[in-house]
Amino acid sequence: MEQLDASKEILECFLSGKFKRMDCPQCENTFLTKVYEMKCFDSGKKLSLKCAECKRVFTANTTDNAWRNYVLLEKQSLGLEYFLDAIQTYTLKNVPFAHRVGVLDEDGQPLDPDCIHLFSFEEPDYRIIYVMERLEHLEETDAEFFTEHVHEIDWMEQADRNKVWTYIAERYNEALAEDIRKLCQYYREHEKYLNWDLHGDNLMKRVKDGTIVVMDPFAPKMGDYMEE
Repeated sequence: MEQLDASKEILECFLSGKFKRMDCPQCENTFLTKVYEMKCFDSGKKLSLKCAECKRVFTANTTDNAWRNYVLLEKQSLGLEYFLDAIQTYTLKNVPFAHRVGVLDEDGQPLDPDCIHLFSFEEPDYRIIYVMERLEHLEETDAEFFTEHVHEIDWMEQADRNKVWTYIAERYNEALAEDIRKLCQYYREHEKYLNWDLHGDNLMKRVKDGTIVVMDPFAPKMGDYMEE
């Protein structure tokens, strides 16, 4: 049986307009991201079984209602690429499933992913498409807590940062505090290229169990930061 190229199939469905864009001003303003439902229908009536299959292949999800648990993201910045690199570097746990599907030029033509260059001051002239676990925004009290305590942590002394990790562990859990600490460490190792941008709007929770996860905590430095 021929192996299904899930990424290619998902990209084709996206480019043919089969995924409906979701209205989420908070995502657009916080992440500079367009979000699409992964509900692929033919002629608006019948669910595309081929697309459902490629979805299962891509997410390795064969038991849950896959259409309910994942979304498609369209980004024109490298913040999520740095985040995925940090996840791999530090084996983070309190983070969503997210995987790149492909890279498109302004006309929708596929590009070689090697065009993505991290640790540079590149300003992307292409779009990056991802499949991501569907998340919900936090309640206001939780969002305010993280905005107050972690948004300016890049300016703190180490002793004060340690107090914040302890506070997060006590109020939520140690795993979340440890992941945020590692993300801060990643930022400090690469602050030549990154701004710290973690606050209450980009900590979110899983739809299926309410677990709080970190999402897209870095803002790449571009253009004006280029060295002579």
